[in-house]
Amino acid sequence: MPQYDVIIIGAGPGGYPCAIRLGQLKKKVLVIEAKQLGGLCLNWGCIPTKALSYAAEMTDNFKKAKRMGFKVDVGGFDIDVLRKWKEDVVKRLRSGVEFLFKANDVEWKQGLGKVISEHQVEFEKEGSKEVFKAENIVIATGTEVIALPGLDFDGKYVTNTDDALELKEIPQNLLVVGAGASGLEMGTIYARLGSKVTIVEIMEQILPGMEHELCDHLYKILKKSGIEIYLNSQVAGYEVKDGKLEVTIKKPEGEARENFDKILVTVGRKPTDRAFKDLGIETDKKGYVIVDNNLRTSTKNIFAIGDIIGAPLLAHKATHQGILVAEIIGGTEEHANIGAIPSCVFTIPPLSSVGLTEKEAMAKGHKVNTGKFPYRASGKALSMGDTEGMVKIVGDENGKLLGLHILGAESSSLIGEGIIAVDKGMSVADIARSIHPHPTLTEMIHEAAENFYKKAIHIPNKT
Repeated sequence: MPQYDVIIIGAGPGGYPCAIRLGQLKKKVLVIEAKQLGGLCLNWGCIPTKALSYAAEMTDNFKKAKRMGFKVDVGGFDIDVLRKWKEDVVKRLRSGVEFLFKANDVEWKQGLGKVISEHQVEFEKEGSKEVFKAENIVIATGTEVIALPGLDFDGKYVTNTDDALELKEIPQNLLVVGAGASGLEMGTIYARLGSKVTIVEIMEQILPGMEHELCDHLYKILKKSGIEIYLNSQVAGYEVKDGKLEVTIKKPEGEARENFDKILVTVGRKPTDRAFKDLGIETDKKGYVIVDNNLRTSTKNIFAIGDIIGAPLLAHKATHQGILVAEIIGGTEEHANIGAIPSCVFTIPPLSSVGLTEKEAMAKGHKVNTGKFPYRASGKALSMGDTEGMVKIVGDENGKLLGLHILGAESSSLIGEGIIAVDKGMSVADIARSIHPHPTLTEMIHEAAENFYKKAIHIPNKT
């Protein structure tokens, strides 16, 4: 029976960094992946979505270029070329993971992995089975799409994000179910590529759980761009008539029937548990694996990382956990210290957050103060033609930084300053006292910190 130091099931954003770090620590590693290296994130999630989001944003850039005096003639786009560009990005990154596996002596096999005992994993491919042994096992199997009641996927009328990313067609009228990150990102992409997009969300705000004030601002921006959004609403059912969908939508004011070409469901996921469900590993009511503070499951030598252990379902969280587990196994770390976890939604403009929202801070008993600064008051933002958005700082009465939230251009990069500040327990004053380069978008974070103390220079400081 072949023996390894570690066997990892799943080569997504948690599994493959874990394997590479273990390889760097000179451990003998086997990775088993059912589909493609890179997992959901690289192949059917983060990377293809962001590639298309960047492409969709070009439509806005063309408009800005015209306002700046450039003669830009945009006569639509070639969907086949766009699809190939997206696929080439994915293939290049996937090849990069395979190269790094070879460089770090990581072995990998494509097929089904199943934990059959505390130290054994069964590998199955094309009906053939083989058993491998390891001192430690890491479960990084992630989650998978599930259909909502009454909205079963048929590949023609009702589809999921995996299918939507294939760009087989651009429907004239698209209904998106769910105003979370996936729903808003896919809705934004398809709207920029020519669809009339309607989004239905059962909750009272888009991006439930994120900073309400900025979500409300983003809601207005999306509506202004032509995307229809129904909050406190849900799809009650649909019928196919003459090749069109007649969808019943329950809204606060009552039921309405609207016609669409396609329904894109972006909500509903469940743990991918085939690799361990018969082993007796402890899970919660939803099926997510329960782990301790060091990411160990109820079986001591078996770890679990990433989406399989529950929210937040974020690739960068999985990567961080994968590296920490590798270092715990390798003996270079004793504890899995998880710091501040940022969240970025790549709409146009993007919304990025780290730490507590204003509502969360108040619910935890903090006496909250906030500092804000709008993009429209930034010289750099004006120069770029990107004036939609705002920076918002949340702190307590003593000036401790509790959260940073940014809606606007390049927010996913700007949030890096807040991640370090929140993670290290810095104060709002630490940001206010730091010199930020001019002219840059980072100055807005500095001005928001100054506004926290009602001392901002480039806006009135309201009391």
